[in-house]
Amino acid sequence: MIKGLVILGWDQKIGSVLEAKYPKSLEITSNLTNKIYMTHAYNEDFINEELIEIKYKEKTILSYCDKKRVSECGYEIVIIVLEETEKDNIYKLRNQLISFGNSLFSKSKEERKKYFMENVGNFFKKQKARKVLLLGRPGTGKSSIKKIIFEGMDPKNLLYEPLEPTRGITPSVYSWLDLKLGLFDTSGQELQQLLGNDMKDQTLAFENCDIIIYLFDFPSWISREEEVLKDIEKINELMKRHEKNAQLVCFIHKIDLIEKNERDEIEKRIKTIFKEKYGIPIFFTSILPKIIYSLYNAFYEILSRYSEDTITLKSILDNIIKESKQTMAYITNQNNSIIVQTMTKNFSTKLINHTHKLIAQLNQSFENMTENDDIEHIIISGGKLINIIMNNLNLNKFNIKNLVLVSQTLSPNKLISLVGKTRLKLNNYYFYQKEK
Repeated sequence: MIKGLVILGWDQKIGSVLEAKYPKSLEITSNLTNKIYMTHAYNEDFINEELIEIKYKEKTILSYCDKKRVSECGYEIVIIVLEETEKDNIYKLRNQLISFGNSLFSKSKEERKKYFMENVGNFFKKQKARKVLLLGRPGTGKSSIKKIIFEGMDPKNLLYEPLEPTRGITPSVYSWLDLKLGLFDTSGQELQQLLGNDMKDQTLAFENCDIIIYLFDFPSWISREEEVLKDIEKINELMKRHEKNAQLVCFIHKIDLIEKNERDEIEKRIKTIFKEKYGIPIFFTSILPKIIYSLYNAFYEILSRYSEDTITLKSILDNIIKESKQTMAYITNQNNSIIVQTMTKNFSTKLINHTHKLIAQLNQSFENMTENDDIEHIIISGGKLINIIMNNLNLNKFNIKNLVLVSQTLSPNKLISLVGKTRLKLNNYYFYQKEK
């Protein structure tokens, strides 16, 4: 997070002068200003602009000085103070600070402070915030989905070691590309109370909500279809009362419990009921590894309505593999969660489970190698059966980690070529188009 911006001017008699800072509460010590000046002065190049990055008391400082002006005006410097663990786009901030500094120091000292205050807000643009509410009856899998999608937990662990039931309303905050998501997980045991007359919890849960996900599983649908539909009607009533603009979607979970030869027919019938009765989308999901792609696809469909980055990444992957056969591509974030994926229609879904499992096993080793040995990708070749490439995208500041390409037809060299094309498009999007 950006902590603040500062202008340091220069007086020929007293030296460093604090001309302006934002916010007013930002603490700038003499030790810090001395360190900044000494770092700029250490480099005796006085013909170029200079931007330095230093660490100071668990903070990162970006400092810009136009060294060409030093002989005439002294050391005039503008700095950004960041948390040391800042995950924002440092590349973008560096360019933004240089441009800002150029404009700032082209003005007279009398005009600078006004210009500074008029433009400082450009550095404090926040991620778009969205509130997501998870509702559902006990044991349907709400918390498991939260752990898998947003925290990168291995689905296999959750199949054999179920989570403790949620009590009350549990809020969590997650970053998802260009979104900040406030996720409110609710207790299945207390669902009827929440949908009834509990005004206090209703306000906490529904107010300012953007996305409401009502989750029920296939066994519940078979045994209590009318109760499920009554829940949805109550949710619709509460939405009208608290947040008319929220998007309601439904997940029918644990679809692995439907006989495979009956799945298409059952899904078609349920979709018809929801379309005719409520006009709301319904997604068929599972955390069973061989069909977990259904869960990732569901969240892509939901979040792409609010996230430009999600749409763009999916489009890039679609275009990269559209001419290929039996090929899958996906991108992970820093939690090793899959944030976007795509595959050709004839890709064998039986391989998805094995691929996800293999990549999960490699993640830590690959991360260590990329940090210590400058390795950018790993190739796993299975001869005629399957080839996999895992590539470190070096986009950590955007909460993007790895690109994985899997193909039953493409050679390792062809996959390397596709990785290069993908990286070029991603870099063009993040480092150029988003600068505009």
